[in-house]
Amino acid sequence: MGTHNTKNSAVTLEHGQPPIDKVAIAKRIREIRDAATLSEFGKKLGVAHTTVKRYEEGMLPSPEILMAIARMAEKDMEWLLTGNERRETLPPLPPGKLSEEEYLSIPLIEGKIAAGEPIIPEEKIIEWVVLHIRPVRKAAGSKNDLVACRVRGDSMYPHITNGDIVVIDRGIEKAHPHEKKIYAVWTDGGITAKMVQQQGHTLFLLPLNPAEKVRTVDLRENPSPIVGLVIGAWKDFGRL
Repeated sequence: MGTHNTKNSAVTLEHGQPPIDKVAIAKRIREIRDAATLSEFGKKLGVAHTTVKRYEEGMLPSPEILMAIARMAEKDMEWLLTGNERRETLPPLPPGKLSEEEYLSIPLIEGKIAAGEPIIPEEKIIEWVVLHIRPVRKAAGSKNDLVACRVRGDSMYPHITNGDIVVIDRGIEKAHPHEKKIYAVWTDGGITAKMVQQQGHTLFLLPLNPAEKVRTVDLRENPSPIVGLVIGAWKDFGRL
């Protein structure tokens, strides 16, 4: 799994390739827009004109938007990302290499999305996580309603530790949570990852770390606290 960071000016590629310069990408996007207005260009991409403006100021678009911009310019992704034209013929994929269709790009947010919030606003997305589709299929989840956020604290240690990225399936049935699974729960103005148990009007949030206390949610005050099912957690070693 990799991330597309919107805060750094360049992202280093593997195998000695040149870094991805976000300022240069922003310049190429502006060249592609040409005489079209921000609104006209955004309408073609399915985003707001303010989002197009942020792209041209250096915010890295999601993989889907990058591909759409490249198609609009009749260029390949390598040119859009690096400014280099791809060779006319590419070597065949080595055995076992996965195609782009086997990956999902998932918005990584700041962990402040409330339960039931149907759309992730652009301003809440800080990065994009690239995830292989296998964990989603294994969890029998919906690949169309996924979101990721970073965990704070060690209440779910050793399975999930501080700074891990958890991917949440928001498309699951939330009325009757499974007691042996980990859920993302909206409480105290943010998301926490916990095992849950419901008794009457009380939802108990159960930590795995014995040093942490059990927390509760009053379902009469917060009737829909479960954001979704945590289908996986990954470590970002670049943050260590």
